[in-house]
Amino acid sequence: MESAAKKFPEQFFVQAHPFSDLTLFVQDRELYVDKSVLAVGSKVFRTYLQDATIDSIEILDVSANDMIELLRFLYPQYHCTINNHNVTILLILANRFEIDFVISACRTFTLVYLSKLELNCANELIEQDDGTRLPISSIIEILCIWFREFFYMNDANTCRAVLDKLSQCKTSTIDASNGFKGIDEAIKWRIFQARTKHLETKASLECK
Repeated sequence: MESAAKKFPEQFFVQAHPFSDLTLFVQDRELYVDKSVLAVGSKVFRTYLQDATIDSIEILDVSANDMIELLRFLYPQYHCTINNHNVTILLILANRFEIDFVISACRTFTLVYLSKLELNCANELIEQDDGTRLPISSIIEILCIWFREFFYMNDANTCRAVLDKLSQCKTSTIDASNGFKGIDEAIKWRIFQARTKHLETKASLECK
């Protein structure tokens, strides 16, 4: 029979368990975790926990549910997979806390997703692999966030794959995206540069 910890991860982390020796304060909740697990998986936590006296860490700008989603990937009793619903937040948090194996899993998912993504900016809704349909604005917002995260990682190959899709979208649609508004000017410039090159290439082919 599966343990309660396996069935209900949120209950596992919000209640102290026999080996929990670190408390994460996330929003208004306390999450009970194991220093050894976090130190093995995360370079950032490993640095924090070099001080053996630390028994609590406050995590800012992260929801408790998103943090629990990340923690599930660090604990072996949970068999987790990357999907359309968790990849973006996991990518952001894995980058923030330097969790290489989660970054790698997100990268693989992203590249496969992009290889299947057919963008038609004339359509308001884009169908996903799982049958759901997302507004084109939501797709662009996700792509902008992915590009930002992989840009910060200096992951040139994945950045090119994301830019290839973004460059197919109208400049006005990109500019109106909340994901685009929230990124640095240098990253915005890269996106617009890719869009300009796409239009130049398209015009050149049409003239032949």
